[in-house]
Amino acid sequence: MGKLSFSARHAAFIDAIDLDALRSLALEVHANERANSPERPTVSPVSCTVVTPPLHGGYNIAFDLEFSDGLSWIIRIPLDEWDDTDARSMQRDISTMEYITSHTSVPIPRLHAYCCTTDNPLAHPYMIMDKIRGLLLDDVWEDPSWWTGERKKENLLESLAGFMVELAGLEFDQIGILDWLPDGSYIVGPFPWGLGAITSDGSQKECGPFHTAHEYINARLASRRARESDPQELAWMALAQLFLGALPETAYDGAPFTIGHPDYDMQNIFVDDTGRVVGIIDWDGVHIQPREAGAVRYPWFLMRDWNPSMYDGDEDELGTYRKMYTDAVRVASGGKLDVVTRNSHVVTTLYAAASGCYGNQGMLIRLGEYLFGSDLVLMEMWQGLQHGGWLTGPANEVARVKLWPEPDESVSLDAGKTAHGDEVAQRAKDTKASGLIRVQRLGRWVQRTFLSVVRTCTPREVKSVN
Repeated sequence: MGKLSFSARHAAFIDAIDLDALRSLALEVHANERANSPERPTVSPVSCTVVTPPLHGGYNIAFDLEFSDGLSWIIRIPLDEWDDTDARSMQRDISTMEYITSHTSVPIPRLHAYCCTTDNPLAHPYMIMDKIRGLLLDDVWEDPSWWTGERKKENLLESLAGFMVELAGLEFDQIGILDWLPDGSYIVGPFPWGLGAITSDGSQKECGPFHTAHEYINARLASRRARESDPQELAWMALAQLFLGALPETAYDGAPFTIGHPDYDMQNIFVDDTGRVVGIIDWDGVHIQPREAGAVRYPWFLMRDWNPSMYDGDEDELGTYRKMYTDAVRVASGGKLDVVTRNSHVVTTLYAAASGCYGNQGMLIRLGEYLFGSDLVLMEMWQGLQHGGWLTGPANEVARVKLWPEPDESVSLDAGKTAHGDEVAQRAKDTKASGLIRVQRLGRWVQRTFLSVVRTCTPREVKSVN
């Protein structure tokens, strides 16, 4: 959970928290644990300090709880309004974290108490867990003065890869959410959020589970298309649809699937004084994912050059770290999983773009650079999709060819500015000077390159739902 500046929304929520009730709750949990742990020496009386202000991210706040007997805990409280669906999702997350900690050594903080509803003295759902003794990776990763002596990034990547290889050992036959039954067993259940058809009242219904990675990401695209009417946005989604037929490895399309951290980035990783991982937090929304986007994929901080709209990233430097991480996965897995990791940045980027993550247009342009060696090819494809019959033809008529007469300079400029900065916008503008001959030659080449992919995508699947 990052140290972000307080917003008015956060401030109002925090001001409404009853700190006395929070302190009493923490002391009650502490006393119950002490009573049930005779090996722990009795220290009386015990007091608790609630450290303010709390840390917070976009969805939770977290208060430090410092006890007079030396224990340090965290209480984590969701910011959003709460309903039964949220309570069920929180219970699934907690049960999945407990499953991970009981089958691996992945350093998830120990959970002391929780409530998934507002029916408690605090009047908010909460989790009380151990405070991790370590440094947030976000605070030291880009500080060269910290990585000296025994503090090595090799230590970080080797320990992180080791934990993720352990996590990859938990295999499942479907993509979805782990749903826990009263007897302690589980099933792979549907996603309760972000996927699925739109019902008549405008709400979403549960969707999944899925038997292939292709089926899963197509469902995410279909969910976005069902809400979208902007031709430019639909054209970006159509590009993701085309890439989906070309980039993921077919060998990893089916089971087994693995659990992946839902926000696998440096703000959720703690390290010790040697740079080794000692804690991984924020597992909200944890679920089973395709292998190339699952446990042994690259963490996001090693992929920033593949999201150019959001981050600056040097491909040579990050490529060196990716190679280091791949080697660490190879060693930890006995040479079995590094083939999954090696190009996972490509497929993870595609899945993120298809799902509508922040910077998704820049991600697609980066994928276009990878495929064609040029961002201009992708920009012209994007324009062409807005003119061609695949997306623009009426859904109730026989499909027919619609030729694109001339590049639309204004659209290209707008796309460049929003997706990849002024440099691409200027380069997109320069393409018009090359004239129709270049466009026609390019179109024929793109047609040949993607013919097999296009044939796998039904035209009506790419149209928005009217």
